[in-house]
Amino acid sequence: MEQRHLEEAGTWLVENAGINLPSAFTMEDLENTLAAALEALVESNFQQFVLLLYQVDVPENKVKAILASESYPDVYRSVARLIIERQTEKIISREKYRQSPDSLASDAEKW
Repeated sequence: MEQRHLEEAGTWLVENAGINLPSAFTMEDLENTLAAALEALVESNFQQFVLLLYQVDVPENKVKAILASESYPDVYRSVARLIIERQTEKIISREKYRQSPDSLASDAEKW
């Protein structure tokens, strides 16, 4: 995973999961911070936790597998890793299929 993808995923999580990150962070920093936030969220507002999983579009079967096979506190770190990986996949996919403004203008002329 490239650092820029990690940074973009971190920015999204700061904005949408309410975590605080330093300006420079590693994958481990992000995992630990998000895991702590997930634990607090499960304890205080489980519905918000589920909403976050839905927003990130984490596969339900993967979350269920983690919940069934892992114990506290590893479960939060594993779910955090899953969220980060899925958010990074979406970022990479957007980059891959993003069209430049110039190509959009030429496509309009084709119609």
